[in-house]
Amino acid sequence: MNFILRQISRRTGAPDFVRTRPLAATEPVIGRGSDCDIQLTDLAVSLRHAVLRPGLPGRVLVEALGTEHFEANDIFVSGAELNLEQSPRLNFGHHVLTLEKGEKDGDVLVVLTEQDNPASQAAASDQKAAFSLKGALFSERRTAWIISLVILALCLALPIGEYLLARNQQRTVATVAVGQWSSGPLSPGHHFLENNCAACHQQAFVPVRDTACLSCHQAGLNRVETASLSLATKKLGSLFAPDPAPDHAPRDRLERAMPPDPNLARRINTWIATAFSHPSNGCASCHTEHVGNGKPSVEKQPVTPDQITRNDCADCHTGLKQRLPDTMIPDAPDWGRHPDFRALVVAGFDGAKPRMARVSLPGSEKSGLKFTHALHLKADGGVQRMAQDLGKAQRYGAQLTCANCHRTDEQGGFVPVQMERDCAACHSLAFARNNGVVQTLPHGHPDKVVAALKTFYGAQPASGAPEMFSRRPGLRGVSRAVPTADRVAGSVRAAFSSGGTCFTCHSVVPPAMPGTLSFDIAPVKLTNRYLPAGSFNHNVPEHRQNSKGAPSCATCHKANTSTNAEDLMLPRIATCSACHGKTKALSATPASAACAGCHGFHSPGEPVTGRRKELARDTLIRTR
Repeated sequence: MNFILRQISRRTGAPDFVRTRPLAATEPVIGRGSDCDIQLTDLAVSLRHAVLRPGLPGRVLVEALGTEHFEANDIFVSGAELNLEQSPRLNFGHHVLTLEKGEKDGDVLVVLTEQDNPASQAAASDQKAAFSLKGALFSERRTAWIISLVILALCLALPIGEYLLARNQQRTVATVAVGQWSSGPLSPGHHFLENNCAACHQQAFVPVRDTACLSCHQAGLNRVETASLSLATKKLGSLFAPDPAPDHAPRDRLERAMPPDPNLARRINTWIATAFSHPSNGCASCHTEHVGNGKPSVEKQPVTPDQITRNDCADCHTGLKQRLPDTMIPDAPDWGRHPDFRALVVAGFDGAKPRMARVSLPGSEKSGLKFTHALHLKADGGVQRMAQDLGKAQRYGAQLTCANCHRTDEQGGFVPVQMERDCAACHSLAFARNNGVVQTLPHGHPDKVVAALKTFYGAQPASGAPEMFSRRPGLRGVSRAVPTADRVAGSVRAAFSSGGTCFTCHSVVPPAMPGTLSFDIAPVKLTNRYLPAGSFNHNVPEHRQNSKGAPSCATCHKANTSTNAEDLMLPRIATCSACHGKTKALSATPASAACAGCHGFHSPGEPVTGRRKELARDTLIRTR
């Protein structure tokens, strides 16, 4: 028969600790002595108290080794024969041994546990109280109150006192007492306000209000106000002027457009926060501070993703029509279901005022010019030969490209086309040469053109004639003789008639009264931004050239085949989708499809500046 000891130690607030080991002795001895097989640490147990011996099958004999008895099944005996089927129990002091059959035949499992001993517990408590300093020092409750008062004094009363004292003396405060309430250093862009807490925290125990943010980031200021604000922030230590932050949309419409949070717990949290003056629609709800590295920089520092909490644009722009029935903005749940572009173009003119309208692609516009891109870009056309004749001295000399007339600006858009700079090399405004001096017509003012021609030809002798007259743009030839009586009127009519300087590119409005010289030009309006609600940066290398480094304007703009000035040569969204939203496996030039790449929140119609590009590069962070 083999004996196996399983010792169970009970722990408060934790699972019981169980140790199991086989006993080597065939007749294990129970006692307090160190040589016992089952050692019980209890003064009520003798050094060698009892012994376990195998009996008949399924039975165990227990015999006392001295005069001390033990308790078997609640009866004090000096020996007993125990039936394992009944799980007999032996008590030695406050130790309990329960005998059971083991997993294998012939094994006896001895389970040792310790029962509560009120007497020993009382003695231990008395012993602890005898050596305790509780009576000599503070009680636990008194100590807790003292510590609480010290914390209130150091962490609340002292900072408030320093704040009020510094405010009365018109100085800033940045001591350890005040700094302990800060959750971290300010971002690099706001680091210059590190010692000027009142610049943002304008009212004690009140969260940062939008008015504090707009004191620097207000939009719609005139040039004088902007310069004054920039100077004021630089005096405070700012390295650059603050960016204006106009509202994305009227505040009431923004609140109506925002869908309810599907999570009830977060909705309750928002209600509670709003009740305690922590609204979820303020500047500080998205722009978090005290998360920067605290290191100022000599360069302009953009806002980093850690300092702005951006909601997903699709949250509001999915089902927007249901929440704002009067909106004209189509839903855009994601890039794959983004509506096609609708360009803002000149649809006509109301007098001299252009009439703008949204049109679907492909569409047309009425700029008021007579122009054909295909004629200018034709490889073997006369325009190309003229560009070669002009040579490199006038920025030509080779085949014309888009860059000869269209110049990008710093934001990736295009500077307006100017006739004198971009067209006059070919479309000359020169009309005569007098004594070796070239005479040119003023551009953009038909009345001044008429006046210039009248002045020049009216001053010519009756028998003389100017040396040259331009009947076509860029073509200067000796004029034919003009009768004296018709010289002035003929020169004016020639400029505004077919083949004349103005007629080639403009629609001429004849005089209201026949026989007069009150010629006019139909209004002209060139669209600078066709998609004002989004931004596109032509300076991005992938937008300017293909994978081989060649100019790629024709990829998006079909200028080579455009034979009408009214052609609207804008790409559809499918062209953008060839790169945006694709992986490297699907496109040679994959690009992100994040909304912020084309749409800013505060200024959705503004080009992406260098500082805003830092935000646009990162994936949107959803936080709700």
